[in-house]
Amino acid sequence: MNTSELLSKLQKDSRSISNSDISLARAYAMEAVEHVPEPYKTIYSADYFVFLYESFLKIWKCRPDEIVIREIDSEEYEAAFSSINEKNDPDDRKRDAMNRFVSIVHLYLTFIVKKPLHPVGMIFPGGLKITEDGTFYYCPVKDKQSETGISFCEFCICKDSEEQ
Repeated sequence: MNTSELLSKLQKDSRSISNSDISLARAYAMEAVEHVPEPYKTIYSADYFVFLYESFLKIWKCRPDEIVIREIDSEEYEAAFSSINEKNDPDDRKRDAMNRFVSIVHLYLTFIVKKPLHPVGMIFPGGLKITEDGTFYYCPVKDKQSETGISFCEFCICKDSEEQ
């Protein structure tokens, strides 16, 4: 599969995401950080969800001539797709909606536009941020989160900030 084919697939899949699904996904994002102190609670829920939603809208508007067409490593794609699906719980409507929503956005960011899974400038505990230097993106928690089993960091294009 190449990036143009994946874009077409993601655009088709995005049509199955209803406004109700987006509301359920947002509710899941808000509840997931219920016990996190401010300002991180807002950053990890509302601000992050806006980033995901704006990325979702870009998928709808994206035209094949706006992307670089390249082959996608099938093993890497399958690993990312499987990891996303493993984190799903179809019995939890909010989590299911969030997972379907995130799967479309994360695959788009990772394989089509080669962007981080969090917005540049997003602040993590300790005041550390996702940065870019014009060539690479850097994340202060990449290597710390990749093995947690709940994140998608292993598929994010960011390098760990310590590599900077």
